[in-house]
Amino acid sequence: MGVVLWYFLRPRAGELRPVPRSAVEAFFFGEGRLPCDEEGLVRFVEVLVRLQDRKAVEATRIAFPQCRALEDGTLDREHRQEVMALAGEVAFGGLALFEPPPGVVKAEHRFAKRRLEHLGRWKPTASEHAALRNLVNRKAGREIT
Repeated sequence: MGVVLWYFLRPRAGELRPVPRSAVEAFFFGEGRLPCDEEGLVRFVEVLVRLQDRKAVEATRIAFPQCRALEDGTLDREHRQEVMALAGEVAFGGLALFEPPPGVVKAEHRFAKRRLEHLGRWKPTASEHAALRNLVNRKAGREIT
């Protein structure tokens, strides 16, 4: 039993296609390039698949991350740093050295969470969900989702 990550790129609205894990890793950790959409974002789908005897049996988690890219298709590392700082604010923003004054609700971390969701995730349409289901099942060689 094991797990594997499958990636699917969304270069344009309504279009999904498989992308090798090595291309995604090169985009994040090297000088790799991925095509961005008209908004300058690289949107992809990350599917965590459970394997049994090296065969896909279940899609256990599906995420829809997005990242800003530069004109040449490389990761906008400055924007990525801003998003990562926001993630820290979400994780630790609820911790405070001082209590707020009476009547003031400490909610900065909640707003940071909403900003992080807006910056770091995209929402697929129903047709994109259907296309993803077909792609995952085709890659698995049978229906798993």
